[in-house]
Amino acid sequence: MNKILFRYVLKQFALIFAATLFVLTAVVMLFDAIELLRNASKHEAISFWDIGLLALLKSPQMIHIILPFVTLIAGLVFLFKFDKSSESVVMRAVGLSAWNFMLPMILFIAFIGVFDVTVFNPIAAMTARRYERLEERIGLTSSTPFVWSSKGFWLRDVRPDKVLVIRAARVRQEDKNVLLDNVSVFEMDEENHFNRQNEAQIGTLKDGILTLKNAFVIDPKAETGQTVSVLPFETDLSLERILEKFDEPQTMSFWRFPRFIRFLKESGFTAATHEMYWHELIAFPAILVAMLLISTVFALPPTSRQGKALIRVLMAVLSGFFLYFLTRVTNVLGQSQSLPMILAAWGPALVAIPLCLSALLHLEDG
Repeated sequence: MNKILFRYVLKQFALIFAATLFVLTAVVMLFDAIELLRNASKHEAISFWDIGLLALLKSPQMIHIILPFVTLIAGLVFLFKFDKSSESVVMRAVGLSAWNFMLPMILFIAFIGVFDVTVFNPIAAMTARRYERLEERIGLTSSTPFVWSSKGFWLRDVRPDKVLVIRAARVRQEDKNVLLDNVSVFEMDEENHFNRQNEAQIGTLKDGILTLKNAFVIDPKAETGQTVSVLPFETDLSLERILEKFDEPQTMSFWRFPRFIRFLKESGFTAATHEMYWHELIAFPAILVAMLLISTVFALPPTSRQGKALIRVLMAVLSGFFLYFLTRVTNVLGQSQSLPMILAAWGPALVAIPLCLSALLHLEDG
């Protein structure tokens, strides 16, 4: 392929892609800002600066979501522009096929997909976490005194007559029960004055009751500690609350997923949501390529110059939305393990790409 033509097509398509991305991102940020303003109307202390910062912090996650549609629209705009300027006619007149200007477009989109997953995704995950912290700080969402990491967790549980601070080095699930290893329960009064400390090797959480077995009780008022065989505490901590507190997949870096999934499985918790999202990220470049090929199928034929352009655009957009909807359906099937996760993540792209290539071969080469 001619290097000059390759660079020309690549440059033109990259400019149209960047312009499309900028416009769609600005529109999404505008709607996000309006929604945030509506939610913040009940909080007088929230400033416009906070709203703008929230919209800015959320934008990287939104860019990842809209990238397939940016690819679809950019492909349509570029190909219709290419056809309207008669550049495609000139290329065909000198014996070049559509594959000559499709190759740089496909390579560019594949690069964007890989860059988004490996480089941009960690940045988006970081901004998503800061978005959540800022929401809690300014009062748009209620903060939960729950700190979780691979080294264990801390929970501050306010009861009617006292405050409990629970710490566990390790948490694991067995059936519907939650077992806590090396657990400590600190009891304080409503003014956060320390009353008592309870230590145990094993704690069992079931039906809102945290039970410490063979607990060692340290009371500052007593001269020595004592051992209690069974020591129960009422708590708001539950299996559902622990599962909800795990990091959302969208707030996790692509590179962190393998270690975190392994940690969940070793702890006995389900890792289906995180594992499925990780497979989706790996397959994301293929989804972008499929979106580009869809735009090519409907924008490439010369009949687009004969009053049928609007119909073809509409069909391309509907096909793109159908592909996106299919990825959401297979995602749910993968999380429920009704489909193998690899098949659920790659299936839509592996169906769309061969179909589009077959259609292009028929249109281009007869």
